[in-house]
Amino acid sequence: MDIPINTEVRCTDGPVGKSTYIIVDLVTERVTHFVIKTKQHSREYLVPLDKVKNVSREAIQLNFTKVEISELTPFNASYFNGYDAYETAPLIPSDETRAGNTLYHPYRTAETGGEGSGKYTSSQQLAVNKGAAILATDGSVGKVDELVIDPETYQITHLVLREHELIKELLITIPVSEIERVEMETVYLKIDKNEVASLPTETLKKFPWE
Repeated sequence: MDIPINTEVRCTDGPVGKSTYIIVDLVTERVTHFVIKTKQHSREYLVPLDKVKNVSREAIQLNFTKVEISELTPFNASYFNGYDAYETAPLIPSDETRAGNTLYHPYRTAETGGEGSGKYTSSQQLAVNKGAAILATDGSVGKVDELVIDPETYQITHLVLREHELIKELLITIPVSEIERVEMETVYLKIDKNEVASLPTETLKKFPWE
C-alpha cells in the first residue's frame, strides 16, 4: 500500500484532513502508520494502516468516523527520527516518497538477542514510549531513550537508558527481564539504582543498514 503525502484524508462521514508523514519500522523496513493533520482538531494523529479502507491519487479513505479520530494516538515528532539526518538510509517506502516526509520508529537493533535477555513475546506485550520515566526500587534513574529489538525475532530485549544520573554520558541497556511492570508513562524495575548502574553496556547498531 503506497500512502501519498499531502493528500486529502476522508472518514466514512466526509473529509477530515491531510496526510503529512509516513512512519516506518526500522527493523522490518515497513510502513506501519501515516500521520494525519486534521482541520477540526488542529492536531496531528498516528493512523495505523489497518484503519485505511482504500487509497487513490485523490484521497485516503479511512474505515471510521470523524469522531473516532480523537481516539487515535497524537503524533509527537520527538519520538521519531527524520530521514534527512541519515544520509546512508534507504529511501522507504518508494522512490516517489519525499525524504522529509519519512520518519522512523526510535528502535535500535542488537548484534544478537543474547542469552537470558528475557524477550517480550506477543503474549506479553511491552507498551512503552520514548521519554517514559524509569523507576528503580529506590527512585528514578532516568527515561527511556529507545527500545532494543532482536533483528531475527523482532521482539523487544532491552530498554536503552541514556539520560540518567548514575553514570554520566554512558549508554545503559536494561533487560526487559528486570521490568516489574509498566503503567502509563512509567516503567517500574525489579532492581535498585546500584544494580542499574552495574548493568553492562552493549554494542548496538543505530540502524539495520549500518
